[in-house]
Amino acid sequence: MVQLWIVIGLALSATAVSFLGATFSIVGIGKLFSGAIVAVWLMAGSLELAKFVVAAYLHQTWRNIGFMFRAYLVSCVIVLSLITSMGIFGFLSDAYSTSSAILESENIKLQKLQSEQTMANSEVVRITRSVDEIPDQRISKKLKARAEVEPMIRELKVKISTIESQIAEARLKIIEVKQKVGPLIYISKAFNMDIDTVVKYLILVFVSVFDPLAICLVIAFSDALLKRSQALNNPEAVSTETSPNVEPVNPNEVIASLKMAFADDTNSTDPSKKEGAG
Repeated sequence: MVQLWIVIGLALSATAVSFLGATFSIVGIGKLFSGAIVAVWLMAGSLELAKFVVAAYLHQTWRNIGFMFRAYLVSCVIVLSLITSMGIFGFLSDAYSTSSAILESENIKLQKLQSEQTMANSEVVRITRSVDEIPDQRISKKLKARAEVEPMIRELKVKISTIESQIAEARLKIIEVKQKVGPLIYISKAFNMDIDTVVKYLILVFVSVFDPLAICLVIAFSDALLKRSQALNNPEAVSTETSPNVEPVNPNEVIASLKMAFADDTNSTDPSKKEGAG
């Protein structure tokens, strides 16, 4: 008989894995069809429930239903499992793409700021050089030109200072985002792969395990519950199956066999009896 704690463990595991898998799938499918998200959620939720019920029903009535009906139900479970896997894939990829999009946008922003900083510095150098190229003999013109460009240089320096603060903020934002996807970055460097490729393979691993495990747990719980119910309703059959076949022992036969063994052992060890017999 299946132990009660195993039945409870299977029930909790099947409920947790099935509920989480169905939730991820429903949310992921809703993101694919966001135009009618409530209707999609209702449809996906009903299909998820039907999938697990059909899987348990097939397990209990496999030999009692027709071949065509059984084949149709099996195909439905397989197709619904693929739909669930697609929804989970969409949910996990969306969760990653959110952080990835923020990281990419911050990198683009950082590159733009660095380009603006370089242009501003180049402009300051160009203006300063244009003034320095005026001969010292034309001191009045040089002083006038310097006085004219000083406001421009001052404005460019203020702009450069602002850009530097924005660059610092962008770098801090990039570090913050990298902390969220840090393990993925480490794995991509360890295997010398692109981070998007690493995420794709990890999601495929999760998808290949999630829904098939949920279906197997539901079937295992159904089987364990059925066997335990049968054992409780017919305990004699279970005790006969589980206990070994042992024939009853007659105490008188055991005592007689012990006496015979003791008598044989005495005759074989007594020398006087051996001589008399000779």
